[in-house]
Parts: sequence; structure tokens; C-alpha cells
Amino acid sequence: MNAHGVGEVALAGATSNLFAMLADSYRRSKRIQPGDEIIILDSSHEANAGPWVRLAEETGALVKWWRVSDSPPFSTSLSDLKKLLSSKTKIVAFPHVSNLLGEVVDVGAAVKMIRAGPAGDETRIVVDGVAYAPHLPIDVAGSGVDWYGFSVYKTWGPHMAALYGSHAAFQDLKEAGPNHYWISGSDVPYKFELGGPAHEGCAGIVALTQYLNHMAAPSSSSSDSNKADNHGMSNGSSKQSLDLDRHTVEAAYVNFRKMEAPLQQQLVDCLNAKPDVTIIGPAHADTSNRVATISFVHKTKSSKQLNDEIQKAGFAIRHGHMYAMRLTERLVDRKYARSAGDGVVRISLLHYNTAEEVQSLVSALDRIL
Repeated sequence: MNAHGVGEVALAGATSNLFAMLADSYRRSKRIQPGDEIIILDSSHEANAGPWVRLAEETGALVKWWRVSDSPPFSTSLSDLKKLLSSKTKIVAFPHVSNLLGEVVDVGAAVKMIRAGPAGDETRIVVDGVAYAPHLPIDVAGSGVDWYGFSVYKTWGPHMAALYGSHAAFQDLKEAGPNHYWISGSDVPYKFELGGPAHEGCAGIVALTQYLNHMAAPSSSSSDSNKADNHGMSNGSSKQSLDLDRHTVEAAYVNFRKMEAPLQQQLVDCLNAKPDVTIIGPAHADTSNRVATISFVHKTKSSKQLNDEIQKAGFAIRHGHMYAMRLTERLVDRKYARSAGDGVVRISLLHYNTAEEVQSLVSALDRIL
């Protein structure tokens, strides 16, 4: 996460747990008062929306919704965020990547805008990186966020999650952490790890460094690297493979993007060629602001019907609200006359998918769509 020297990281079983804990810590801290304002981007996973809505209800604060555009490509506008900022803005919560839209939000630019706004450094910025972390490297020091959470199990690790907090952000809540009363608020992250993280999960996180070291090697992005059997690692990996520096992390992610880009392009091109299909999110494959999490709806077929047909063809995909219920209720269920909960069809690709797999998927989509 590139947090060395700027903050601390607390661990738990899932990002949903961590954001719920964080919001509850703000409630106990009394830092949010009646009339204060909390801004939430409506493409957020409910894990980073619901806790802040509940916090507002419990404290008398006002929720202001930062909304994505009403029509394709359903994009996120920083100018819309700027209009919502005020001297009362205490929290701004949004995803780095919407796990439904697949759009990359410019976190660095958003942070600069918020810091230059009426409340300045008094505003705490809470970013959900769950859908970002499998595709791009997190950089909390570079972006300047206050809080950043992601799920390790979405990045090939155990069922664990991590929450970064800057030193200043943790200081805000120094006596409000959920752990036992005799534990000092200065004992971070212990004060925020109630019950302690799972020991076996921590061991799995350490072991993940072997995979990142392996994938940082130049050969990992070669033309034949998108084959599952090329990602195996020797059982005799040396102890040095457990060491991990920032350069290695960034090198691994460069390779990930090289491997994902052509697959993403192929799938987006296929969907754009179908007149009855609308992509819900960026309708391009430019890796600068989209990842290979691609959602769409069909003019005549329900998302459930498409999901069933595509799964029957042998591909593991999903349909529904993707835990972004507020977004699907506003944009998808109403705008595209879908029944409640039908939502979108979502296809997710990662660097370990192969060109052959995606070609087979495209052939199935040509038949079904």
C-alpha cells in the first residue's frame, strides 16, 4: 500500500468489517456532530456507503450524494464533487474503482480538490480499494488519502482485509478504537484489531509476497504468460522470496496490466459490436481509467437470463446489483426497466485469464447476445 512512514495498517477478515468498525469509531469519538456533512459517491459498494449513512442517522449529520452521470458512460465527475464540498464536510467516501462500473476514479485529483475545499484538512477521505487492488498498485503515500481499505482475498491472498489510516486520521480516533478499554489509543493498530487478526491469515499474507516476486520477473509478461501453468512457483522458493519492496510490487502490477490489456480490449470490442447491449461504465478499454470488470445490460434479455445462458456455456460470471444497490436502483432498474434486483451482467477478467479463454467467451457471447 506504500504506507511506510505515513500511517499504519489494521487487519481484519473483510473490508466490510473494517469500514463498519471505522464508522462506529467515529460515532464513539463524537467527532461527527449534528449538521456536519458526509459525502458518498453513489457507485460505492455498500460496505463504504451503509456505515456512513448509519453514522449520519445516529449523529444528525447530513448525507450528500455525489452521483455518477445519468447516461452512458455513467462517469464520475470531480466537478460534481466540488459543488458538494462545504465548510461542514467531515467525510468523503468513494471507491477507487466501482466494482460495477469498472471506472478508475482519480483519487489523487479528488484528494487535492478536497484539501483545497472549504473544510481543507478537516475532511477525512475514505477510499474503498477492493475493486482496484487486483489490477493496479495502491499508493496511499502518493494519493494523500486518510483511510484506504482493500480485501487481500481479492489479490490472491487469504480471506483477510487491510485498512490503512494516516497518522493524523488514527490520532482523531485514538480513544475510540473498539479494542479493550485498557489498550491505549496510541497502540495502533492493536486498538483497532478487536480479537486480533487470524494468525493463519497473517501467514497467508506473508506468503503472498512470493507470488508478487514471481510476477515481477520480466518473463511474467511474455507473450505466452497468460497461461495458468506458467504461474506456478517452485516449492523450493528461497527465504529471500518473502522479502518485498515497493519496486517489486510496482513491477508485478506493470506485468498484470500488460497481460490484462489485450483481454480487456477483446471483451469491450465484442460488447460494443452488439447493438442490443449497453455497457454500464466506460465503453472503452483504455487502461488509464478502466479495469477489466465489465458490466452490461441487454435491450430484450434480462440480466438473469443472460447470466444463466453464459454460465451454461461454461463461464463463471455474475448478475445483480454487485452490492452497489443504490446505483442499480437509480440507474439500471429504473432506466432499463429491469425488475428489482435484476441488475447487470458482470464479467471480470484478471491477468491469469488466457487469450484462449476470452476468445471462447467472445464466441459464446456472439451466440447469446
